[in-house]
Amino acid sequence: MPNSRILRERVAGQSAMCDVVRAQAASPERSAVERVLGFNPLTSASRAMYGGALAELLVGDVLANLGPRWDVLHDLPLGHTALDHLVIGPAGVFTVRAANYGAQDVIIDGSALIVAKEARDDITRAAAEAAEVERILAAATGGPVAVRALLVIVDPKRLTVKQTASTVRVMASWELERVLTRAARTLTGDEVARLSDVADLVTTWPRADAVDLADTQQLYRDFSAVRDEVRVALGRRILWIVVGLGLVYGAVWALIGTLASLVLATR
Repeated sequence: MPNSRILRERVAGQSAMCDVVRAQAASPERSAVERVLGFNPLTSASRAMYGGALAELLVGDVLANLGPRWDVLHDLPLGHTALDHLVIGPAGVFTVRAANYGAQDVIIDGSALIVAKEARDDITRAAAEAAEVERILAAATGGPVAVRALLVIVDPKRLTVKQTASTVRVMASWELERVLTRAARTLTGDEVARLSDVADLVTTWPRADAVDLADTQQLYRDFSAVRDEVRVALGRRILWIVVGLGLVYGAVWALIGTLASLVLATR
């Protein structure tokens, strides 16, 4: 099969970026007034996908710093979904799921993950992904493969662990590189090479033959254009808020001055 290793060509956040670009291409253009006022260019459907894409890109950048002893594959097909990242190195095999909740407090209480008093299912999903990858790699190699699940929370305001999850290691994005590089060694270089050799084969993964590779350079350009629109819109909203506060501040002081003048005039 000439394209048996096309999965290695996939980039971090590829599926999420594709989804955002397609959703934005199908959305109506903002009016001139909406652009001037800084209305968010993202549709309600694409906002979660956009946050997910940013999370995967950031985590992908962290994983790129692990060094030559580590192998990282991105956006691997798992049936009807995709695994954000697969990491194989001296410390073992890891599935990495990226989660972006914005700058909010995140609480871990066993298998429960709470953001703004709302339960999220990312721990359960991360555990399921690791179990599925473990099954897939075991079938492909003909022997057991231990796979550990990592859930990476991107830049949370605060991450509080009341009780650790039993099957998933949860951490903030700034902890990821340290956790992996300082973990105890469990695989030899030959074992890492053998597992990596199996992991990037199309035949290893379900529905990998249906993977849309896309032009990654064009995808980056299209997603960057969306990202620039979001940044410009945010900047304009902030500017209008500042202008509005300035006008309110000026009006308040003008009112105070007028009242003071009236008081003095009545004396």
